[in-house]
Amino acid sequence: MPDQALQAFIDHGTVGRTIDSNVSEAERTYSALEKLGIDWSYVGSQLELEGVVSFKKSFDSLLDSLQEKANSMKLGSL
Repeated sequence: MPDQALQAFIDHGTVGRTIDSNVSEAERTYSALEKLGIDWSYVGSQLELEGVVSFKKSFDSLLDSLQEKANSMKLGSL
């Protein structure tokens, strides 16, 4: 979790089960957005694609950092 997001939660977040609270309001919102022409199938696909791209970027960065650390440890032992 990014430090900024963690700090925001510490400042004003609350821990609680919310996934199934106020389901009827969520359903009304979902239906209203569908009536406005929101294509939930497209939205889901787009979010999935963006999530995979973001994860890959972070994972590649992690691997690069680990490789740099491994390389610096090899140089230090010579």
